[in-house]
Amino acid sequence: MRKPVLIILGTIAVALTPAAWSKLASDNASAKPPAVVSETTHYDVLTINAGSVPTAAAGKTLTLTVDGVETDLAPGTYKGNVVLSVADDIPVSFMALPVHHFRTALYVHDGVPVASKSVAAAVLSGKVEPRAAIDLRIESRGERFNAVVVDGSGSYTLDHPIIDLTGNGGNDFAGFGAGIMATGKTRLTVERPIIHTQGAIRTAVFVGGAATVDVNDAEIEVRNGTLPPDYKFTVDVGKMMEVPWMLGLSGNARATNLVEDGTVHYNRSHIRVQGWGAMSTDVTRHTRMFVTDSLIEVVDSGYGAYSIGDSVDTFDHSVIRVADIGAIMAAEGSVTFTNGTWVQSDRYGVMMHSGTGGGTLTIDKGSLLHARQTAIQVKGIGTSIVVDDAKVVSDSGVILQSMENDDPFLKAMMSGHPPAGMGAPPPGMGPDGDHPRGSRAPANPDVTAVFRNTSLAGDFYNGRTGRSTMRLSFENATIVGVISTSKTAPATGKEPTRETYREIGHVSNSVSPPRPDNGLSVMLDGRSHWTVTGRSYLSNLTLAPGARLDALPGNRLRLTVNGKTQPLHAGNYRGSILLESF
Repeated sequence: MRKPVLIILGTIAVALTPAAWSKLASDNASAKPPAVVSETTHYDVLTINAGSVPTAAAGKTLTLTVDGVETDLAPGTYKGNVVLSVADDIPVSFMALPVHHFRTALYVHDGVPVASKSVAAAVLSGKVEPRAAIDLRIESRGERFNAVVVDGSGSYTLDHPIIDLTGNGGNDFAGFGAGIMATGKTRLTVERPIIHTQGAIRTAVFVGGAATVDVNDAEIEVRNGTLPPDYKFTVDVGKMMEVPWMLGLSGNARATNLVEDGTVHYNRSHIRVQGWGAMSTDVTRHTRMFVTDSLIEVVDSGYGAYSIGDSVDTFDHSVIRVADIGAIMAAEGSVTFTNGTWVQSDRYGVMMHSGTGGGTLTIDKGSLLHARQTAIQVKGIGTSIVVDDAKVVSDSGVILQSMENDDPFLKAMMSGHPPAGMGAPPPGMGPDGDHPRGSRAPANPDVTAVFRNTSLAGDFYNGRTGRSTMRLSFENATIVGVISTSKTAPATGKEPTRETYREIGHVSNSVSPPRPDNGLSVMLDGRSHWTVTGRSYLSNLTLAPGARLDALPGNRLRLTVNGKTQPLHAGNYRGSILLESF
């Protein structure tokens, strides 16, 4: 039996039972709606004919619910507790797109529910009060309907909401169609939410503006939807409805999105997504994400986390299991894995790309990054990497790869010629990142990495010597592998295309001497030991007293500098350096 719903009328909480709903209903046991519905109306049977779908008056929105479930307003006959709800419009502007007209089951402003902007008939059960909503249950089978929107200032709590949304969203850069949306300067706490969505760009949790959100003990699952039949691929912000294939991924729904100046904390939560990505940031000014004691899963294709612009994603004592990429760092975005966080990727561990770069990857305090292919891949930008008391493992044997960006779209963008499907470079992804041309000093193009208190088995390649130097420091570290400048080529021998998008990032390396202007610098402190497993070309080698440099057991190691054999001892070597095991 349908439970009573407590709604807010002004500042008064009123419980509406099924009998009360019937009493409020006008004498419309079976009727056709007027062309313009001026007030909320209830029906036992409602028939909407083709070509006569009703609308609301200017400044209002119209929502259809059937037995409390939001349903697309379309021709058909509907039976049961049928309600046409009229609510105040919630217009939201996003960039130069047409204004979005939000509809939501519960709208909260400055910590207080607003009845005139809420579709109370879409709340199946629960209690709504001035400071909190408890045990809300909301279902939507229509498109572009938000379950809860919280904005303004003040604080609010959603305690154990159960939200189930099916159908496509409207714009996941703006939160249009999200399960829970927080924006403005609100402080929102979400306790024990259960959120399921299935639909393209039907985000479960959206945080924007300068909102601060705490999500505790969540169960979130997001599945792909069906793209509209007239949809054409685009990466234009606010219009895209699927992940850009140039990332080597597929899917059309991000589980979460953090934008603008938002801050979000996910604690003790399980977030599972079918495709695209789990923990996303986008169109950022200053965002901070903190994920603690949580499990993040990406099932079919996608990334665990995405950080772009002035954004830092921090994972503390958490597990990330993904089909494709553990984390992506775009432009100046940064990512931290700490306190025993475990990242398991069936392809790449961390991929960095786009814009001017300048972010930092930190893996420390007992964390593990394990990838079947390249563990850390840096594509066309400079970055900083710190690995301290942590493990980085690559089944393919490549720990760190710097290379030119093989993304077909970014190649076109960086040349100043946006390809088909792109009206303009997305924020953070053009030649100057998020900054107008010339507004900031160019980011350092070099890849600087420190590996401290760790053991590493695998290779390190700088395949971008035409534009970047790689600087590696090893402190109390053991390395078994090749460290060399190289030339990269597509592993298949062909440049990747949309049809072969999963080959993006998959390259082979041919070791080669460094260029005069850029190269590879290696420093070993007195507690570090490098076992050289193959020809390694460097431009700078510094060995502190006590540092060890060996060949594989049974082999000898030869050092040549500018073609001349040199004895190995503590000190600094510069020039065209070759280390060979023979």
